[in-house]
Amino acid sequence: MPLTRRQFVLRTAAATGAVAAVGRFPTIIRAAEAQWGDLVGRFVYDGKPPQRKKLKVDKDVDCCGQFDIRDESLLAGEDGGLANVFIYVRSRGIAICPEREEKTEPRVTLDNRDCIFSPHCLKIWYNKQEFYTVNSDPVAQNVAFEPVGDTPCNAVLPVKGDATYKFTRRQLTPVLIKCNYHPWESAYILPRDNPYTEISRADGTFQMAGLPVGPVEFQAWHERIGPLDIPAWPKGRFEMTIKPGVNDLGTIRLAPSLFPEP
Repeated sequence: MPLTRRQFVLRTAAATGAVAAVGRFPTIIRAAEAQWGDLVGRFVYDGKPPQRKKLKVDKDVDCCGQFDIRDESLLAGEDGGLANVFIYVRSRGIAICPEREEKTEPRVTLDNRDCIFSPHCLKIWYNKQEFYTVNSDPVAQNVAFEPVGDTPCNAVLPVKGDATYKFTRRQLTPVLIKCNYHPWESAYILPRDNPYTEISRADGTFQMAGLPVGPVEFQAWHERIGPLDIPAWPKGRFEMTIKPGVNDLGTIRLAPSLFPEP
């Protein structure tokens, strides 16, 4: 059973020697919480969001042709909120918050549904999680990718079929997933050796919880750009000293000129 936050901070306090007498629990809680902080922010496409192009669907047309399948490489809302920006820790050997580890699910799932991959972007803590793929469509599907220095995957998924894959190496950038049967299908997955990867939501926001306090180096990446190379973040990298509580990057505005056409 997952720990409550109170149980977690008490356990952490005990493990680090932050002992307090009965009746002094607030002191223990403050000592435990002082070890971790959250990083939050929002990515914004700083211009009029482009129209998503309709993709050519020329395989299994009886099934796939009924869906309005459009380019997913740039998803920006009317207010500019930019989805699917990966932001992750570059620092090696980073301390891991026990609460984050306790809440980690055993698998990450990619679904072939309506002749696209869902979700389009995924993260995986490869030491702790397996990669599970399933076909929810009434036609056969395929999941193919080649992680650097790891075993390639080329899984055929019949109707209602599934497959499991285990990454064995961390990747420096997200891995492209393709379907050899339906060339318009694509997705990205980032295998890392810690849980500190986030993907911006539909409104552009993200929250990376339970980071250790102190200096941490981060990387930002988007599929149209690669490393999010902006003046404040050369090669998409930046370092920040994490403090207890919430650490807010604010709004990161990205010029349309950064995003080449696919």
